[in-house]
Amino acid sequence: MSIIKHAIITAAGMGTRLGLNMPKCLLKFSGTTIIQHQLELLKDIEDVRIVVGFMEEDVIKVVKSIRKDAVFVRNPHYQETSNTYSVSLATKGLKHPHIIIDGDLLINKKSFLKFVQSFDGKNSLIGITNASTDDAVYVEIDHNDNVIQFNRNKKNKYEWSGIVCINNIIINNKDSYVYQILEKHLPLQAKYIECSEIDTADDLNRAQHLWPRYFT
Repeated sequence: MSIIKHAIITAAGMGTRLGLNMPKCLLKFSGTTIIQHQLELLKDIEDVRIVVGFMEEDVIKVVKSIRKDAVFVRNPHYQETSNTYSVSLATKGLKHPHIIIDGDLLINKKSFLKFVQSFDGKNSLIGITNASTDDAVYVEIDHNDNVIQFNRNKKNKYEWSGIVCINNIIINNKDSYVYQILEKHLPLQAKYIECSEIDTADDLNRAQHLWPRYFT
């Protein structure tokens, strides 16, 4: 992972669609929170930044118990801003390649390692996964394994994973979602990564049945 110097986890949102009144990154699977699971994956990255907002004290407490050198980026406007605003705060001034991860993802360790090892540090790399979530952003892939389109309506085999390795793309807050910024730079290389996003009760139910494959 030496190419990637920085990692950003977006964990500021309220998770209103899930309806549990808690940050999704603090959901537990067999006693392990999602944020703990993600920090373990990022243990070799020297600079890890967590964007916090909703119930930030709880998130900070858990993260500090795992990684004392984590940097916390506060998004005080988490109720009215999107994840691109959070990412723009955390990536401001970054000049080295970095990875962005949604804070509500369960990620298979072996698949994650293959993903980051395939990143050459020159061209941004988009993580794609099997389409399964209730609110999927589908991706269309060409014969060279490049993402050529994102869409919410045309169902496809793969969806946007919420994980991307970035180089030379500035994340601003003019768009609501990170994929909408990436869309302006297509085609971009795609790489499969096994993960599950938890946005809804149905997503959580699926994850509760599948979590062992992500924690081994």
